[in-house]
Amino acid sequence: MIDTPHPREAAAEYRCWPLLDFQSGVDDHLTGITHIIRGIDLQDSAKKQRFLYEYFGWEYPEVIHWGHVQLDEYDVALSTSTIKELVESGELDGWDDPRAPTIASLRRRGIRGEAIVDAMVVLGTSASNVDLAMSAVYSHNRDLIDDETDRAFLVRDDDEHGGGAVERALGGGPDAGHPPVHPEHEDRGRREIPVEGSVLVEADDLPPEGERVWLKGYGCVRHTSDGFEYVGADLDVTREEDVDIVHWVPTDDNVPVRLRTMDGDVDGYGEPGVGSYDADEMLQFERVGFVRVDAAPTDAVERAVTYYAHN
Repeated sequence: MIDTPHPREAAAEYRCWPLLDFQSGVDDHLTGITHIIRGIDLQDSAKKQRFLYEYFGWEYPEVIHWGHVQLDEYDVALSTSTIKELVESGELDGWDDPRAPTIASLRRRGIRGEAIVDAMVVLGTSASNVDLAMSAVYSHNRDLIDDETDRAFLVRDDDEHGGGAVERALGGGPDAGHPPVHPEHEDRGRREIPVEGSVLVEADDLPPEGERVWLKGYGCVRHTSDGFEYVGADLDVTREEDVDIVHWVPTDDNVPVRLRTMDGDVDGYGEPGVGSYDADEMLQFERVGFVRVDAAPTDAVERAVTYYAHN
């Protein structure tokens, strides 16, 4: 048995010892901590704890001090007290609200922990304050999920995003569209999106009367006073004649969707297959972005709920 002074005697040797520094120092030793990464604002903690370790003859862990990491894209301050106040007041739905700069929020949006770690590793450690662009986290996450994520159409019914959903009759063409499940994996098959006389598109995608537009996975149509008229042109018109490619859904056989984003909720309509995905599965709404399915529609809840991850 090693004869050492009691920790309380050690504390008495250092006046005004903060209890947190004393307790965590003892805990680190008892649990075998070998490396400590802490904020630059806690530099004094190392000095105080070294006194404790020297007093007992313990080996002090290696310490790395890290400057404050600032995040962009968020309107909510990266502050525990601020987020707590917003949650308690009801301005945020919870710590996993997509507008909250929290790990819980990122997880619910479908951003993997590995993507966050990869972005932080690239950022490196520095005693100076540093900025972490969320675009770096999104880039790493995209690399992780893109290849395995199915595609789907979402027509947003929102004036600020796409101008709102508009209905147009559609005649003269196939009974269904068949876009690929994934553009780089034909072996995964094609989706079937039925056409039952009319479709929904976003108002901003609607061409002037007489002009053409390419309904993705369906074909080329001309906008007339009566609606869309199928003209069946070759896909080359999208490159050679600048015919826009747009997404669409059937007017009746669609799935109402709520898309939760950092800027607020956006409602819209998904293609029929969206209703077959379970919670926690990822989708890419084409021309909108990657989303995590939070709740699939049921008999009790007709609207699918998704959380926006990134584009």
